[in-house]
Amino acid sequence: MSCGSWQTDGVPRAVVLSHDWIAHELGHLEPWLIDSGFSIVRVYREEQPSIPDGDLLIVMGSPHSVVPGFRGASADAEIEAVRAWVAQDRPYLGLCFGAQVLATALGGSVRRMPQEFLGYVPVEADTPHTALGDGQWTVWHNDGITAPPTSELMGSLDHADLAFRVGRAWGLQPHIEVTPETLERMAVALGSTPEQYQPIVDKLHGDAVDNASRARVLLGTFLEQTSMA
Repeated sequence: MSCGSWQTDGVPRAVVLSHDWIAHELGHLEPWLIDSGFSIVRVYREEQPSIPDGDLLIVMGSPHSVVPGFRGASADAEIEAVRAWVAQDRPYLGLCFGAQVLATALGGSVRRMPQEFLGYVPVEADTPHTALGDGQWTVWHNDGITAPPTSELMGSLDHADLAFRVGRAWGLQPHIEVTPETLERMAVALGSTPEQYQPIVDKLHGDAVDNASRARVLLGTFLEQTSMA
């Protein structure tokens, strides 16, 4: 996996790297990208792609891991590609696994937790005015991040760092993109039981309008603070 040279034809391009079967639905991201004037380029891990030219790279979640001993076969190449992208001062947004890739690429660490964490929970926001601390978010992970020492910590829970930024790169462990429908489909694809996922889906249903609004504010802050607005 490698990065192409940075080019733009006047229409900003958002490159989205994901699986083609899980954690691939854009949810809140798609209307925000379209309304912000981006064209969307999809690339899939299963195709072992090179990352094409673009103005923004978004790396989505994965059931795979970056933790040594649990690391998937393609993780090293993805970490190197993200390191190269960020080194060129290109805006980057990593969600869940994408945040773990960013942390690993920039000198942070990721560890396997004693048990999976799944919840719709408030985040302890270390940075005001980002919407992170304004409500609840879907957090679902087996691996916990310790943010890179050069980063600004934006949010956390007791067991892990959840949001950080380094320059124009943001890592967000919460699935800020999911809607109730996309979360349920992701859970089914992972083989989770209704007993595991339905309480979280129900909470997200009850907060769907406010959650979508918070996601839009958070993504707008990312756009402004990476000087892309």
